[in-house]
Amino acid sequence: MNSRSRAARRTLLAAILLGTGLVGAGAVHAAWPEDQAIKVIVPQAAGGTNDTVARLIGVELGKALGQSVVVENQPGASGAIGMQAAARSPANGYTLAIASDTAAVLSATRKMGWRLDRDMMGVALVGVQPMAVAVSARSEYRSLAQLISAAKDKPDTVAFGTSGLGTSQHIIGEWLAHLAGVQMIHVPYKGGGQAVTDLVAGNTPAAVLGFAPLLAQARNHAVRIVAITTAERNPATPEVPTLKELGYSDITRSQWVGVVTPRGTPPAIVKRLSDAVGDIVRQPAIQAKLMEIGVTPNPMDGATFDGFIHKEVADYGSLVTQLHIKLD
Repeated sequence: MNSRSRAARRTLLAAILLGTGLVGAGAVHAAWPEDQAIKVIVPQAAGGTNDTVARLIGVELGKALGQSVVVENQPGASGAIGMQAAARSPANGYTLAIASDTAAVLSATRKMGWRLDRDMMGVALVGVQPMAVAVSARSEYRSLAQLISAAKDKPDTVAFGTSGLGTSQHIIGEWLAHLAGVQMIHVPYKGGGQAVTDLVAGNTPAAVLGFAPLLAQARNHAVRIVAITTAERNPATPEVPTLKELGYSDITRSQWVGVVTPRGTPPAIVKRLSDAVGDIVRQPAIQAKLMEIGVTPNPMDGATFDGFIHKEVADYGSLVTQLHIKLD
């Protein structure tokens, strides 16, 4: 694009944005977005649920803004590395990040150079998915009641896998064991993929993991999902009861995924982004693609999502304290 084309494009964008309140009449040079790529940081490796969500949203966001949107994976340290990079980026609307319940748990339980509720602000919630309690098809267990009964009969012999120490799945597993009055062995993996692999192989008899990766294995009859953590049953597995139905009414939580940006980003820019992402999530084609990967669309505007983030961090901090969960 030559300089004349860039200037014309900026003038056009400024004219559009005048109607949204993003620029004033004398601030054409400061129009957002300028001819500069918007980066979406995914603090997990490529191929996972959060990465898939980022790429779905990124393509449509680029169309909505007439702008280049680049997805950048920065995995490591349970997502802390990518979130730190996002938190330290300029608050100018050109850096977004994909946040999830994992970032809320990290903020509640670890001392780091960033906090989700302090250094980032909500742009839009995209969707949610249950966590699920599953057992290996190679195990003797056919229900949650049988799994809990075995743990009562032989304390500290029944293991459950999760995607890592201090994850929301770890906390849910410990919470369930506490409410059931049993002692189970937590087996933390470096990601959900290996946890699912060992569950399928029968190396761990049970697991608490995200619903999406377990759903495919359940359909292949390699695992049995015996309960989910949301308040209502999931349409994909209407036969699977909720923990609430099974007597654990306190455990009604979801994994979630949304878009955040560094705190201090101008409100008008955040609103423009929030409106755009919300419109994208409401598209039937996008909703269908999200459902395919086990994510239930649940669009939420920036201000509401920001309040949700603060509550998630506070809730997980309280749970870790109440359950005396060791994270070292």
